[in-house]
Amino acid sequence: MTPPSPPGFTTIADSQTQRAFLGGRPEVVAWLGPGTKLFKWTKTIVSSRGISPWWQFLESRTLATGGFCPGIQELQEYASRLGVHDRDYARVRVAVTEEWNKMTNPVAIELLNGAWGYIGKAAGQLKTSRDPKVFFIGGEYQVWVPGLTANDIRRISLLPYLKPNSPFGAR
Repeated sequence: MTPPSPPGFTTIADSQTQRAFLGGRPEVVAWLGPGTKLFKWTKTIVSSRGISPWWQFLESRTLATGGFCPGIQELQEYASRLGVHDRDYARVRVAVTEEWNKMTNPVAIELLNGAWGYIGKAAGQLKTSRDPKVFFIGGEYQVWVPGLTANDIRRISLLPYLKPNSPFGAR
């Protein structure tokens, strides 16, 4: 079955969402078929607006543009090389301010029906609105999947996808 055409990014993304991507827009818009696995660090994936739209790929993939989106194992390796907690690496590279998300737990989901994903590198953001001198650099790939509902996903375990013998976050 061919998915419907994706909605135009600038028609559905508010200015805050547009600013979350380098250059104000995603690098690629791609159909994420049923079975696509995503993850994020978060306190909860549910908000008053439904399921969170912000994710990263659980398994690495190469985009049509040639860009490489690391999966959780690669992200664990990057954090380990820097000697930092996986969560702290994610916060800086996906530029998630402390006011937006406490990032207390890693959560993984699988798409049941497929959805359009807007994929691109995270733009830098202030660490907190209280200190305009501290900036998270961003630069890592993120996936924005708007409009997800509980019927579109199922939670899955991260364990099979973690780097073998990794202390995952135990730094």
